[in-house]
Amino acid sequence: MPKKIGYTIVGVTGEAEGYSAKNLEHHGPTVPGWQTPRFCVYPQEIILHLHEPCHLKKLQILSHQYMIGSKVEFFVGSSGSPESFTRLGYIYLSNNEKTGFKSRELKSVHIDAEGQYLRLVVHKNHLNKYNLYNQVGIMAFNAIGDGMRTRRQPLHQLDGGPNNGTNYLNDTAAFNKPDYISPMDDLAFDMYQDPEVAGIIRRLDIKKKKAVIEENFDVAKRMKQAIADLQKVGEKLARYELDKRRAIEHEDYDLAKSKKAQMDEYRLKVYQQLQKHNLLEDAGLATNSPRREKGSPLKVAEEPQPSPREIAPAEEPLAEPPVQGVTPVIPQFVEHEYTPSPHPVADVTESVSYHESVEEEASMQHEHSIVNYDEKVIPALAKHKDRDPFSEEVASPPPVDSPEQTAPAGEPEAMSERNIREARSVIDVFDMPLVSGAYSKMWSYREDSLLAVYKLLSNVPAATSKDELKTTLRAAVFLIKRAIKDKVHAVFNASLKLLEYILVHFIPEHKLGKIETTYTVAQTLPNLIQKTGETALRSRSSALDFIDSMSAFKTVHPLQLVQQQAIQPYKRDLAMRLALSRVELVKRLLDRYGIQPPALTVDTVMKFVNPALEHASGSVREEATKVILQLYRIGGAPVKAYLPTDDNFARKNPLYRHIFDEMDHIDGKPTQSELKAQMQAKTAADEQAKRQQIAELQAQVEQLRAVNAKTNETQSPPTKQGKKTKKNTVRKDLEADPVIDQKQGNVSADADDTFLENMCIFCSEKDDSFTEEGLDLHYWKHCPMLKRCEHCKQVVEIAGYSEHLLTECDSKDNFGKCPRCTEAILKVDLQKHIADKKCTAAKPTTQDHCPLCHRNITQGEESWKNHLMGSKRDACQSNPRRLPSINRLRGKEESEKNAAAGKGKKLGPVKHVRK
Repeated sequence: MPKKIGYTIVGVTGEAEGYSAKNLEHHGPTVPGWQTPRFCVYPQEIILHLHEPCHLKKLQILSHQYMIGSKVEFFVGSSGSPESFTRLGYIYLSNNEKTGFKSRELKSVHIDAEGQYLRLVVHKNHLNKYNLYNQVGIMAFNAIGDGMRTRRQPLHQLDGGPNNGTNYLNDTAAFNKPDYISPMDDLAFDMYQDPEVAGIIRRLDIKKKKAVIEENFDVAKRMKQAIADLQKVGEKLARYELDKRRAIEHEDYDLAKSKKAQMDEYRLKVYQQLQKHNLLEDAGLATNSPRREKGSPLKVAEEPQPSPREIAPAEEPLAEPPVQGVTPVIPQFVEHEYTPSPHPVADVTESVSYHESVEEEASMQHEHSIVNYDEKVIPALAKHKDRDPFSEEVASPPPVDSPEQTAPAGEPEAMSERNIREARSVIDVFDMPLVSGAYSKMWSYREDSLLAVYKLLSNVPAATSKDELKTTLRAAVFLIKRAIKDKVHAVFNASLKLLEYILVHFIPEHKLGKIETTYTVAQTLPNLIQKTGETALRSRSSALDFIDSMSAFKTVHPLQLVQQQAIQPYKRDLAMRLALSRVELVKRLLDRYGIQPPALTVDTVMKFVNPALEHASGSVREEATKVILQLYRIGGAPVKAYLPTDDNFARKNPLYRHIFDEMDHIDGKPTQSELKAQMQAKTAADEQAKRQQIAELQAQVEQLRAVNAKTNETQSPPTKQGKKTKKNTVRKDLEADPVIDQKQGNVSADADDTFLENMCIFCSEKDDSFTEEGLDLHYWKHCPMLKRCEHCKQVVEIAGYSEHLLTECDSKDNFGKCPRCTEAILKVDLQKHIADKKCTAAKPTTQDHCPLCHRNITQGEESWKNHLMGSKRDACQSNPRRLPSINRLRGKEESEKNAAAGKGKKLGPVKHVRK
């Protein structure tokens, strides 16, 4: 069965002063561990010599909270020579940024290797602001495996020392778990337990296993319960030891002496309890423990309640919940609460994190002399299980007249005359000892006084008169109001617990009504809100969370007391933290309740948040913006009435521009910035398209010029090569041209030249504007015989459009010819087009086929003109240029007729009538 293997450090490449690698040979809460030298060269190595050759099953390494290596490699060997080592693998360590460098990582790796030497290769560190010297720290290392030489020892010879490993029973068949690893061999156990108590726990565990084999189950049950109780004891003693070490480092020797006395007294009482049940003999310890004073009787004593410094230290954060199935480890100088897992770890690689304060530990060095006072052992207050949120262990109820009900044991300093006058009404209710503790300079007395009040209120009989209940309540509220302002977090936290008990339990159970609820909240809430502006993040967060939860209490919520107090306006020069917390509180209330008249309305919230928009702190303005946007999501347009008008002048302010843009987003509209960007993009796209169209037009013009030049070469007389003409078209127009010399039967050369220059060679339209540039424009936009290709933007004749798409177009590879209608069809649609058989069949031998209206027409140029330019019903209805061309020609004809009629009337001969 695997066990912990002891080892010795036999080689290391370097170590920092005070952090020797030899520290890794011992496991305990106060061991400082090993650290690499400052600004060393990586990788660094450590060589470990195991006490015996073994079959290794598990390796564990505990990393420092901010001196973290990026990678650790493991090698195993049979000897210390470099050639004997075999590489097992490596692990990566987290950079710890997610935890804020307040936790350590425990890595456990399951392996299967044999050897007597281990070599750890530590690679360069993760960079962070705390690791100023680029060091890597390892707090502890543990090896677990089966010894290859050691024979199992008899049960009466087994030793349970803290780092010797635990030998278990030879009869593994009794448990049927040959690979079982005891939690007491886990690294977490020794790093969190007092060494002496850990040894006792190991011996009792052996006794338990022996009883199981002997089937003495009563003894096994007693051992099991004792082990569970002793684990808690070991944790407390470990915390006491850490407090003592911390006090020594800060040279607070009075506190160190007090802690030492507290440890001895606690240990003595624990041993007395063990002696009562004959567990010291079972653990192999002498009955007259050296820890116990000579001659002291072995009487049963209750375990003392730890002072508030042990319950909730003012300078340290609470521990994070441990990972399931893994036991967390206590860090150096940090207190934690945990319950060791009774089950073995089954994961191949596991990571455990636990808290250690980094920033607060630095600040603690300056505040230690103010906060950490001498402490005295305080007896545990008897508390009911279902009512006591403070006590970790429940003691038997004391007698009714016991002083434990009224004040903590000890003698707090006497109250001043001024304080007595101030608290006279409270003294009449709770007596002088308790109130003296509430006014004490020692924070532990202040906290214990609040605990005593909590206990008194929880034990008030139901038959108590209303007047007495109200007097007691108001006295308790007086102490709570004072404790809320306490700088020690433990005292503040106790005041919150007491206040919660009053509002949730005391007032409803005794039916005190709304008046007392209003009084309690009115007296305490202003101080709570003021507490949210403190520098300490923990106190500030606790106050905010409590106010938020208090607003939902059944006694408080119907009265809307928190909402009414939260939205009270404040001055623009309010301190940044307090202003930020107040705005955040309003946002939380909006998120929880939405608009809830009369306290939370658009009017009240906007009047509260508008001054925050003008606060000097940017974080306050940002949080106020979030409140406005959240209110706009709930309340809609009325919110805009409390803001400046959404115009260009207001949008010059970046804050209001952001608010208006986010409101547009909430409404699902584009913002003005987005609209402006879209307009700019559209304008740029239009300009680009215009430039592209001009370029294409110029290219087409050049192409048409080439076509015209070629036509002139084939159809014009030799002396008129540069003129654009078509033989048939020219012949038709010449017959009706008024410049023909009918007497001589031929056309003058000047008339022919003028006729051809101002005429389109495709549609035969004549116009004085048909110069070289005018004809180009006519071809591009107006000629009814031509068409711009949709795919290559070239101007082609409609009669040859299908042929162009199949042979000349840049996209000709995308078209195919329909064998039925001979048109050019996109190949993706060609098969469906052919299968539908809806096209008009072409007759290539006798008729032409129009690609626009898909009809057959008579062959010939004149037939094409009549079809594309005519006004009859059989003309092409799909030609977009046909009707504009007809209207243009009719307009010219009417203009010419009107001009001719006017000219004849003016110049006509005058006839004389003879009488």
